[in-house]
Amino acid sequence: MLSNIIKRLKTRSNKPALIKQKEEQAVSIWQDTGQVYYLENTVKLTYTSNSGVMTLEKLSLNELPDVINALDAMPAGSPLARATVAEQDDAYVVSVCGVTWQKSQDSVRIKALPEAALLRSKTHCFTKSQAVFKHAFLLEHDDLLTPSVGSKKEGVYTYNRISIKEFTQQLERANERIAPPMRKAIPVHSDNFKTAFTEHEQKAIDVLLGDNIDSRKSDNAEDRSKLGNDNTGSSTFNQ
Repeated sequence: MLSNIIKRLKTRSNKPALIKQKEEQAVSIWQDTGQVYYLENTVKLTYTSNSGVMTLEKLSLNELPDVINALDAMPAGSPLARATVAEQDDAYVVSVCGVTWQKSQDSVRIKALPEAALLRSKTHCFTKSQAVFKHAFLLEHDDLLTPSVGSKKEGVYTYNRISIKEFTQQLERANERIAPPMRKAIPVHSDNFKTAFTEHEQKAIDVLLGDNIDSRKSDNAEDRSKLGNDNTGSSTFNQ
């Protein structure tokens, strides 16, 4: 009898480890190829203005410098001008979505990358900028850009002092490496990255939903407590 109980306890204690092992195996089935195709029609410019966060979408990479110059030429007090915090201008952030391929034996699947490439700068001339490219191991040996020392994470590559022109050239060169049949097989386009809410709105909704869940849990706990007190009173009365 005792041995059976011990076996059951061991089986229960091993279940979490087995579940974790199965999950790790499931995750490792698909392997990244390191290839990324950047969707140039998903270019987005984000910055904080005197009136709040501003986002300009579906921009052309060729027109991007003119847009930034026009924004930077605005009077400091303009509602759409970049905000100044602690005597520092807020940064311009240029982002581009993309797709990458993952393989599992003879199968291939496409995975969307909401921010496949980023370019961030506090100056309109981008002399002190930083660019980040995700999931593109080929960039590591690129002669156009030099990775920052010590800033590299697995599948993510960071470059300093990158101009908009160099950023655009890198996207074009990376896309040229993708074989035409693979490009044509991409079922992802700019509409796939659309969301019903902005990032700020989604955060507000998540907070609201979280508060509602906590409130419901609290109400349910109070109801159970009241129910328990009522049952106790009834039992005492019957005695």
